[in-house]
Amino acid sequence: MTDVEHDLLQRARQLDEQALAAIFDTYYPAIHRFIFHQVGHTETAEDLAGEVFRRLLEQLGKGRGPKEYLQAWLYQVARNLVVDDARKQQHRRHEEIDETLAANGTAVEETAHQSLLAAETREALDQLTEKQRTVIVLKYLEGKENAEIAGIMSIPVGAVKSLQHRGLAAIRRVLSESAGRSFEGNAV
Repeated sequence: MTDVEHDLLQRARQLDEQALAAIFDTYYPAIHRFIFHQVGHTETAEDLAGEVFRRLLEQLGKGRGPKEYLQAWLYQVARNLVVDDARKQQHRRHEEIDETLAANGTAVEETAHQSLLAAETREALDQLTEKQRTVIVLKYLEGKENAEIAGIMSIPVGAVKSLQHRGLAAIRRVLSESAGRSFEGNAV
């Protein structure tokens, strides 16, 4: 944790409005992306990201919450909310349709192609364990380093590498199987 982050957290613990706003502005976009990559639904990601920061305010108001490692605390809460949401919403899986793109005939094919790719990627991520999925999202979609991921997940760097290796192998297997099914379906 840098001195600036430490100072920001200390001010937030005193419920300094400017510090709280700075925390929200700094961390909300990354927390929202992290959640979105796991749930695949914009409104759900917005709701869960908002809940992360609501819980931060609630905990700080009670004199609790993160004492160090604010970013790791936020990601931990986000991970927990994603897991809870997945348990509650196992039946929910739907694609968002951008009506302006759908109205444009030339964009429909590209939109459909992108939706299929997104669905295959989501299917592959869904096959991973929760920890593997978290590592893959943080590493490849959020651009975090292994040491940073280890801090967020409270596990050793070696465990991050192992989860990453097994997660990528599982994704390759799922995408390979999916490509095989697509090829078989296109055979004449």
